Amino acid sequence: MPLLTIRLRAAATMAAALTELRLTEDEVDLEYGLIAVDPDQDLYALRVNESAAAKVASDASSAAEVFADPRITTATEPTPPDQRPGTEG
Repeated sequence: MPLLTIRLRAAATMAAALTELRLTEDEVDLEYGLIAVDPDQDLYALRVNESAAAKVASDASSAAEVFADPRITTATEPTPPDQRPGTEG
């Protein structure tokens, strides 16, 4: 799901975000919620589905910015150079 940021009034609610973005509850990840990214700047983050991201991105009057939200997975440990195949001593 894409992630977007939006500037809302302090102590904003999900309802305020939906109204500002003209989205429905079906278009957002309600479990992720509305996250205060930078409360001093009234900046919030919200995950939305692909069609909602396209709608927000195409709305010239929208104060939101859409970002990718790649899945976070565990990193694999790099193999030390002396343990790589063909480097046996």
